[in-house]
Amino acid sequence: MSDVKSSRRAKADATRHKILRAAHAEFCDRGYHGATIASIAKRAGVATQTVYFVFHTKAELISATIDTLVMGEEQPTIPQEAPWWLAMRAEPDPVAALHEFVRGAAPLFQRASTLGEILRAAALTDDEVRRTHDHHEELRATGFREVVEVLAAKAPLRHGLTVDTATDILLVTLSDSVYVQLTTERGWSHDHVVRWFCEALPALLLAAQPSPRPRG
Repeated sequence: MSDVKSSRRAKADATRHKILRAAHAEFCDRGYHGATIASIAKRAGVATQTVYFVFHTKAELISATIDTLVMGEEQPTIPQEAPWWLAMRAEPDPVAALHEFVRGAAPLFQRASTLGEILRAAALTDDEVRRTHDHHEELRATGFREVVEVLAAKAPLRHGLTVDTATDILLVTLSDSVYVQLTTERGWSHDHVVRWFCEALPALLLAAQPSPRPRG
């Protein structure tokens, strides 16, 4: 009986992953409003009703897709439990700690920023999508505030900044919007954007610090 349950679970997981991958592609190709559950089902090779059974609504589907892009597909891990987040917390030098955070978060922006911007645009005209967008922004704000608190415990923030205002600066600067604008509209490479975040954020958030010790 356990083998049967395990087989069913594996099949359900495989179906879910197919739908999520199809949704990612469809949303990126057609935008939120242009994508339909039927078109996503067709791309995934499943029945339309299967998509509704697993995800219920299109807003829930785009939310789950973003979660998967951020946390990973096979072994989902929230950022706060990822090795790079723990390295940021453990690093005593605040500039080096911020660099650990930026480099660790960078692949998440590479994977999820386009879909994040699609969600943001759709939220302007759809109340259900706005609630979904607000949910993801609340998660991001909670995590970024934790980062600022960790940094502030290592060294002073830039003069005049509180934890609240520093969190706002981090949220606006290290964002899907900025990443997409720089890579898509301005033609920067991913590595160029990461280097700029590493240079700009310490100056924006931290009091003057000695240069971090060389890595490795």
